[in-house]
Amino acid sequence: GLLTAGVEFESLPAAFSLPAESGLYPVTLVGVPQTTGQITINGYHTSVFGVFSDCLLDNLPGLKTNGCAVEVIPALPRLQISTSLPRSAHTLQPSSGDISTSVSVQLYNGETQQLIIKLENIGTEPLEKLEVTAKTVNSKDGISISGLPLSSPFRQIVKPRVDSKPINPTESGKVGDFSHVKTLEAILNFKYSGGPGHADGYYRNLSLGLHVEVEPSVFFTHVSTLPATSTRQCHLLLDVFNSTEHELTVSAKNNEDLVLHAGECQR
Repeated sequence: GLLTAGVEFESLPAAFSLPAESGLYPVTLVGVPQTTGQITINGYHTSVFGVFSDCLLDNLPGLKTNGCAVEVIPALPRLQISTSLPRSAHTLQPSSGDISTSVSVQLYNGETQQLIIKLENIGTEPLEKLEVTAKTVNSKDGISISGLPLSSPFRQIVKPRVDSKPINPTESGKVGDFSHVKTLEAILNFKYSGGPGHADGYYRNLSLGLHVEVEPSVFFTHVSTLPATSTRQCHLLLDVFNSTEHELTVSAKNNEDLVLHAGECQR
């Protein structure tokens, strides 16, 4: 267990078996402070075959300080996040700091999919303040978030809404713009506080990484009209472009199917 000084501290012992000739073996020592204030970790306590030893940090080579000081702040709520999408091991690029969890999804260009985020307060303190912000990592598209505060032990659903900027008409006719998979990445950050820690100005952060791969699909590259026999009607002409690598069939009501080969555009 840990050797500490300062506020009351409950050290949780760790028991493990060390293999012969194992070399350096990582061990995690944890504990729970009982009150607020400052605590100093001076070292650790071991028991091997009934022999007890106190190992102080100031006796370890490479350490410039005697002990490690930790400030214990008042209690805060603790949020747990889950989404309607499965978790992903994908790492946002470039490195975007501490991400609590990440999700990824594949969409065709023009397709929409709802992402439901559930936040649950699993702590003992009520949640009094929640701020939700979003930032993109490698995309020019904007993301806006709408949500409501929540309190322990109740649950509240926060639904992100993605707002894409319109495509420049002068660029919509370029076939190359839709011929490859695009990657959109964003981070949703939840800053929250409550309980005694909120009164003293402390808060926690929880982040969700979002990785979206946008695959090419069917686009209307040009829209025009022609007059019909009646002045109250007109013919709508659409230039349909297949930006995928596969043959597609476009169906219209009361009309024949239109077969589009890969990279083909028809009116």
